[in-house]
Amino acid sequence: MTLKKSLTLNGNSWQLYLNKPISKLAGISSNDFTVLLTVEKNILYVKKITGSEMSKYNNLLVKKLIKRGSGYGLNLPLPILELLEVNPETDTLDLDIDNNRLVIRKSLSRFDG
Repeated sequence: MTLKKSLTLNGNSWQLYLNKPISKLAGISSNDFTVLLTVEKNILYVKKITGSEMSKYNNLLVKKLIKRGSGYGLNLPLPILELLEVNPETDTLDLDIDNNRLVIRKSLSRFDG
């Protein structure tokens, strides 16, 4: 199942809101706020990592989720959005879950809601 989401401006970056059900499907709980971001062929992969894995990913893009309402926010800086070829003001994102990873890509269809 693909979920369509839009981004919201958050200071100098854009934020993607992840509600609790989506976070849970991606393996993220209220105690797990650290994720690894990987971009391959215009697709962003978001995977939960634990404290013991932090040193393994030392030089990679590791982000902390921000508690927001009953879910979490993931700040996406402009360089990441450029790699995805996403215009945050006009484009929407498609979210899928694959093997406990959140898969994010530019939506090919418009979202009016």
